[in-house]
Amino acid sequence: MSLLRKEWPLLTSALVFGAVMLADYQWGFMTNVTSLSSGSRSDLFVSAGFLTVITLAFLEGILGIDNATVLAIQVRHLKPADAHKALTWGIWGAFIFRFVFLIAAGFILEQKWIMAIGGFYLINMAAEFFLKYSLHLIADLLVLGVLLATFYTSGEYLNMQGLHVSVWLFFVPLMIFSLWRYFRARQKHDTAHQNEPEEGIEITGFTLKGHPVLAAVIAVEWTDILFSFDSIGAGVAMTRDFWVLFWGAFFGVTCLRLFAKSFIRLLEKHPQLEAAAMLAVLIVGVKMAFEAAQDTLKIRLWHIENWQTSLVILLIFVGAFFFRGKTPLIHPEN
Repeated sequence: MSLLRKEWPLLTSALVFGAVMLADYQWGFMTNVTSLSSGSRSDLFVSAGFLTVITLAFLEGILGIDNATVLAIQVRHLKPADAHKALTWGIWGAFIFRFVFLIAAGFILEQKWIMAIGGFYLINMAAEFFLKYSLHLIADLLVLGVLLATFYTSGEYLNMQGLHVSVWLFFVPLMIFSLWRYFRARQKHDTAHQNEPEEGIEITGFTLKGHPVLAAVIAVEWTDILFSFDSIGAGVAMTRDFWVLFWGAFFGVTCLRLFAKSFIRLLEKHPQLEAAAMLAVLIVGVKMAFEAAQDTLKIRLWHIENWQTSLVILLIFVGAFFFRGKTPLIHPEN
């Protein structure tokens, strides 16, 4: 009974999506909104589909090692009960996002500029951890400049209600935002009091004061969205079955949430894993941005397999245990 009380959002999610799946099996309404196969044509109800679900769940777990660690970092400053709450409530958003993502998978995976922006965000997250002020700004502008030039050269555009919008224009406001954030950070640094703690956590340049759990939920959701590009992209490459893809992701995300709770305790013992996680974030971000640039220019300089990325990340985490880390700056409150 204690497990039911503790994990009821997870069990409720399984029941809700299970009911939607059975309704789709009966009436096949999903076929009208997605390019993937579903309903009675789904392979989920045969043994081959079940084995694919297990494979996809395992793949999600392997590709999500870095995700689980970053999620732990996002919530480790909270009290244990609040950290559990943030991860538990965040799981609903993860399932809903994957459901919507799979519906629009055909469109999203073709929009390489979306992949590039996601890659930039991950690179920026790592740069913010390793670099300060001017160097961080230079890294942001360099990455954005390369991506802007790439999509300008490719001539790719987005057709919105008859209007042809060049996708390179989406990178201009990001460059302006990077400049604004740099000057804001410098001003904040010059006027801040060293010993004055700030409640809440920063998310993409903003702080939710007084609402640390809500801030953590948003951070968990946004991180999960970005890290799911690789796993869902790899899943779509394996099968075009909607429900096989969804339940594979469902069980994979469930394992990630359980791992994230264990990583919270692990980070307390080995704080150097935070730097390892951010290095993993950098690798995933570079991979996303690099492959998006290659695909939009229709060239193939170097193809990075998902297993190669996972192997490098695994080696980084294993190697991190051989280095001593400093005590984390943020501690859970007693």
